[in-house]
Amino acid sequence: MTGRALRMLAHPGLALILRLYLAGVFIYASLYKINFPAEFADNIAGYLIVPHWLVNPLAVFMPWLELVSGLFLLAGVRVRAASLVIAGMLAMFTVAVIVALLQDTPINCGCFQSVGEAISWWTVLRDLVWLGMSVHVYRYDRLVHLDRLFMVKPEELGL
Repeated sequence: MTGRALRMLAHPGLALILRLYLAGVFIYASLYKINFPAEFADNIAGYLIVPHWLVNPLAVFMPWLELVSGLFLLAGVRVRAASLVIAGMLAMFTVAVIVALLQDTPINCGCFQSVGEAISWWTVLRDLVWLGMSVHVYRYDRLVHLDRLFMVKPEELGL
């Protein structure tokens, strides 16, 4: 790549756009699952890779983790931590979809609704693109961080 193209890819403005996009995706994805955890539990169980005793706790906990991480990205609070959590979830989702595809398990994605798109290799590609976006946000995002407005430095406290 040329130096100019590399500078454009590493520009904090692009990272801000990707950060806001990922925030919207994860906030939107969490809302339906929070309202209907039993349906989301059925989707998790359909993947056949989670022990039965863990299905219900995951169905309750994971959507809230998606929502909080998305809100942190949106507000610019602890952006690196939120993008790392989102990258971890996306890696986990990608592995789950690949395993289900290799086992030829006929299930819906469960990404945004309980009834909807069936999993496919396009789902894997989409998750990998989002994973790349979250890594980009982790690495290059520096603009519009609310936590910097309220953070007190140790030297300001006289420590």
